[in-house]
Amino acid sequence: MLGTLFWGAQALADDLTVSPDGPEHIKVYLSLEQALDKVFPKADKIWAEQWRPTSAEIHSLEIALGWRLTEETFVFHRAAKNGTDLGYAMVDQQRGRFKPITFMVQVSPNGKVGRVEVMVYRESRGDGVQRQRFLKQFRDKSASDPIRMNRDITVLSGATMSSRALTAGVKKVLTFVQKRYLHD
Repeated sequence: MLGTLFWGAQALADDLTVSPDGPEHIKVYLSLEQALDKVFPKADKIWAEQWRPTSAEIHSLEIALGWRLTEETFVFHRAAKNGTDLGYAMVDQQRGRFKPITFMVQVSPNGKVGRVEVMVYRESRGDGVQRQRFLKQFRDKSASDPIRMNRDITVLSGATMSSRALTAGVKKVLTFVQKRYLHD
């Protein structure tokens, strides 16, 4: 019986369409175009590039991150102004307490976070992570930084799971940019 109850609780936690928190509260802060305009305000050219890493690259990424990847293909947004590279941006989704949080991370050509923007928040609580007061902690972080909660990222009170989701997502994007473009 205990095993059944545990499995049922785990299944509930794994089902993103069910939330014991009450009705879903979806807050759309930015569309893809709006997010790209925020992270690349000076760009005269923005384009997308798709990356399908090899098995060896996936393995290397998983080792660097410390968790398994479920996706097989990734999209990077690139930008330039007058032929000068402005960097990379990637949209990611990480699970908060019950629902995924969609956000964009912009990385400069030298591999440091420029901006992080929350695009869609789907929980009833914890949406304070979309404020720059929290997000600016990621600026100038690189793949070589720990980017760990309570180490170099201060958790937002009342939004621990959302803080964890964004912290993991920023680390993921930095690792991907490093592996794909900066060739660590």
